[in-house]
Amino acid sequence: MDFSALIKKSFSIAWHNRVLWLFGFLSGGVGTVGYIDPSGFNYHLPAPNSESTEPGLDGVNKVLSAVDPSSTAISSQTLLLIVLGIVAIVLVLLLIFIFISNWAAAALVFSILQRDRQRPTFSVGAKAGLKYWWKFYLLTLTLGVFILAFIFMLAFPALLMFLAGWTPIAIVYIILAAIVFIIAMFVVAAIGSLIISIAQRMIVHKSTGVLESIRLSGGLIRKYLGESLLTYIVAIGLNFGGGFLLMIAALPLAAILFILFIANLWLAAFIVLIPAAIFLFTAGGFWSAFQAAYWTLFYEHLANKEGW
Repeated sequence: MDFSALIKKSFSIAWHNRVLWLFGFLSGGVGTVGYIDPSGFNYHLPAPNSESTEPGLDGVNKVLSAVDPSSTAISSQTLLLIVLGIVAIVLVLLLIFIFISNWAAAALVFSILQRDRQRPTFSVGAKAGLKYWWKFYLLTLTLGVFILAFIFMLAFPALLMFLAGWTPIAIVYIILAAIVFIIAMFVVAAIGSLIISIAQRMIVHKSTGVLESIRLSGGLIRKYLGESLLTYIVAIGLNFGGGFLLMIAALPLAAILFILFIANLWLAAFIVLIPAAIFLFTAGGFWSAFQAAYWTLFYEHLANKEGW
């Protein structure tokens, strides 16, 4: 495997197809920018039997009185409805996040695989994302279920030992199980990442089901284990290098923002923060596109060996 050519071609694919940056950014999740009041606050404890004159404390007192069980301002039914409403909103946002990230990942993989037949466009990628996003989600979910099952298998004997009163033995077992878990997670992270990366492309390229793609990709990785692990190690090195370069590039912006915050120039800091956020989002999208191209080219390399 010529890794120099692999990296150069991956960079070229990502650089010359800007729409991949959008899919790359969305496949990494949709972020939100929160606002924190920078004005700060000061307060002191009021003297006994005195009325608070601080506006901030008055607001706190009103909130406390509103949620005081002895107060009838908000009934228990209303509080329950508020909690259920918050839970429903969180679930809806979670579902939206799951859909967008998997839809964008599928669009990204499809666009790169089909680059020689048609130039990547948003409309074509978006349509493919709608077709394959559900399989991409099930692929990740399957790995998550496997990890949870593994954790349960390690934890269940310890629970039985505690219930049986074998506390010293249970403590020793937990220590050993923790060591096994840490080692196993490194293995699962490496093999799992390889399987998901290959299986995603197999789902699009060969139109396989989720379980079939896992089986085939696992066999492919086992057959070319040395080359696959070396490609994974190179990818880790690229991630470290990319993160270091991004940190160096962001240092001037971070220094400017720090100086503006220290000088209490909040408006100027906010104005500088906008292009800084755009830069970070763009860099993140490009890097996701580069990684997708990297693993797609590696998959094509293995597929050529298999005559697919």
